[in-house]
Amino acid sequence: MIRLFFAFSLFGIASTVCGDVSVLTQHNDLGRTGANLHETILNTSNVNADHFGLIFTREVDDQIYAQPLIAAQVNLGAAGRHNVVVVATVNDSVYAFDADRPSVNAPFWHVSFLAPNVVPPRSADMTGACGGDYQDFSGNIGIVSTPVIDPVTETLYLLARTKENGANYVQRLHALDLRTGVEKPHSPVVIAADYQGHGDGNVKGVIHFDSLRQNQRAGLALVKGVVYIAWTSHCDWGPYHGWLMGYDSATLERRVIYNTTPEGYNGGIWMSGQAPAADEEGNLYITVGNGAVGTKADRSDIVNRGESMLKLTPDGTTMRVAGWFTPHNWADLESTDNDFGNSGPLLIQHGRLAFSGTKEGRVYLVNCDQMGGLGGTA
Repeated sequence: MIRLFFAFSLFGIASTVCGDVSVLTQHNDLGRTGANLHETILNTSNVNADHFGLIFTREVDDQIYAQPLIAAQVNLGAAGRHNVVVVATVNDSVYAFDADRPSVNAPFWHVSFLAPNVVPPRSADMTGACGGDYQDFSGNIGIVSTPVIDPVTETLYLLARTKENGANYVQRLHALDLRTGVEKPHSPVVIAADYQGHGDGNVKGVIHFDSLRQNQRAGLALVKGVVYIAWTSHCDWGPYHGWLMGYDSATLERRVIYNTTPEGYNGGIWMSGQAPAADEEGNLYITVGNGAVGTKADRSDIVNRGESMLKLTPDGTTMRVAGWFTPHNWADLESTDNDFGNSGPLLIQHGRLAFSGTKEGRVYLVNCDQMGGLGGTA
């Protein structure tokens, strides 16, 4: 068993969710700032060994890569309203625990997506990753991305991966009732997609989504009624591409699909588990890792945008590149494995500026309205 640790201020267990402030998405908000601007309890005088520390622990069935989320004052029917901590594990389990009461060990609900002949994929299944020595995950790879919660409909959205009947790898988007853990109407949906392009792995000008090779690590984002999901790879095990898909939050029908390198290679959306950022207009911001940069004839061609920060706008059934920035030394980043994209964009000043960095240790501040293009001034 793995233990989930709860550490809060000791000034009143009932205030553990800081005045009932919810954390419904990765890093708290769509800007991915991680900020809680409603904090009124913690300060430099009480965050110390005497007044701040471990309150209680809870056992779950495997490792936790996804950020735990907190939903305040969830209506649990006969149980009343409670602050709930939602936790997802790599064993394809989801738990909803009481956030406030140390004496309540049992979860309000626990859901497992496993069944006879249905197990989580494992790191050992990624046979071509890192030359066969793939250790980025130490075991199961069921749910590794941070889910997202819609507080209006009280829906929890998550991406779960399974290995079925010994050889069939499946990824599914689930929409669960936050109050009960029960699947909502139209849920789950199997992830499947094709994209026009002649890049790596294409078959007759079509790139097929590969549920085994495409690693879904980045957190999910809920923006203007669309649940966005991004993919990368397992240790550059190709052929792979960066994929971004958006699903209607009510019907779970796919609304948009985007591929970062349809005429090239790689271009994973890594971001160290961060979810795509979004501004008030609904534009999405992502960073893209090592991969094709433009075409050989035109390195500014937006059809392939590895090593870049992108501003994406929904446009029909796809996403339009509304702005982009690629560092001037992208070729060095590509050849030395110091690629852009290891950290996602952080939006500041109401989405007018985006901050991110690269493996080489450089950081960039980009104007979201004039992002600079190829080698421009960030």
